[in-house]
Amino acid sequence: MVLEITVPSILSLAATTALLLIYAVLDLRTRIVPNRIMVAGGLTGLVIVILTGHLVDQALLHLSASVFMVLVAYLLFRAGAFGGADVKAVVTVAILSPGIEFGSWSDPVLEGILGSGLLLVTILLGAYLFSRYRPKKEVTRVTPLLPMVLAAYLLLQLLAVA
Repeated sequence: MVLEITVPSILSLAATTALLLIYAVLDLRTRIVPNRIMVAGGLTGLVIVILTGHLVDQALLHLSASVFMVLVAYLLFRAGAFGGADVKAVVTVAILSPGIEFGSWSDPVLEGILGSGLLLVTILLGAYLFSRYRPKKEVTRVTPLLPMVLAAYLLLQLLAVA
């Protein structure tokens, strides 16, 4: 992997982080992220990625990450590990900011699949650790995953730079 910091990658990272932050706050406060907010955020991010040329320049990366994420996130949804908003959020990440933003791999398909897979594994591991070690008085039926999505996304992006 080669370190590669560009304006499109910075804007993609910023847009994705802002969207995930909004989704995480709503998930923590109300446990509901309305579809209109998910769609508006996703479309705004998509416009940014298209206008910066990131989508066209990295088309194979975006396609491989998106297809992989849709398939695996749907399976996790069917298994009960993800909720609907969680699936929409990780698919949005795969479309707007696939792989490692500040790195360039020679194989975009491998980057898309590994980046998406690492994101999902980090989310699930974080949720498991959270649910296992939280105080007993805070035990709820469902662990909010959107804060985990934000944390996992930022962790993977920052570790790639280090």
